[in-house]
Amino acid sequence: MDHSCLLLAMLAVAITGCKRDEEPPPANGGSETATTAEVELSYSFTVGTAPFDPSASFTDATGRQVRITKLKFYTYGVHLTDDMDNSVGQFATIALVDPLSVSNRLDLGEMAPDHVHEAAISFGLDSASSYGFPDQMTAPAPLNVPDMTWMWNTAAGRIFAKLEGFVDADADNAFDAAVGDVAFEYHAIGAALDPVIGQYHIHRTVTAGSVLTIALNLDVSALVSTLGLNGTFHGDGAETRRLLENLAVATAPL
Repeated sequence: MDHSCLLLAMLAVAITGCKRDEEPPPANGGSETATTAEVELSYSFTVGTAPFDPSASFTDATGRQVRITKLKFYTYGVHLTDDMDNSVGQFATIALVDPLSVSNRLDLGEMAPDHVHEAAISFGLDSASSYGFPDQMTAPAPLNVPDMTWMWNTAAGRIFAKLEGFVDADADNAFDAAVGDVAFEYHAIGAALDPVIGQYHIHRTVTAGSVLTIALNLDVSALVSTLGLNGTFHGDGAETRRLLENLAVATAPL
């Protein structure tokens, strides 16, 4: 007898016997009913009610002509609560928000259908994220962005927020110290710097299969109006703490 043929026949029987029975199609004709909703965060930027143009200067609430050349900041820890302050969704996703990004929309995850009354968002980073990846190259995105740490001193952690630009004394949209323009540079970083939590009224009933977009807007005029904008502020001092506080206050839900 050809033993190779017998072996193949036995193998075929074994495979057939191990094959899992096919599951019957769902009673709804093949589609599954969604039981959760998707949650996403989006950011937009304005000067008062007008769109923010990163390539142009604007007038802040104090009457200064301000040009922002760089604005970046981290957010994390989105926490959703209902009318009774019960938790209905919590997301640890870290976002790096930048007006110059192609998109400032971020998928957070999923939640069960419920009513969302308020969203709490932390501006900055927790200690584990700030100090947990001293090797910048191996850190997960968006913690691996070189511009958000001091590469010569990664032990200092990551920069929570960055604001750079100049006060444009002659309103010509170009920096010139000779005519009185004053450059400013804020790097909020340091062990004494804690994240600032912003709380925003959402008031949305979330149904299964829907998408909850937490749409927030940052008014850059309100952001800078109580800042000195008159020099270099690196570290965890009063002026950089005020920058984080202003990020929370100048942000509002749409």
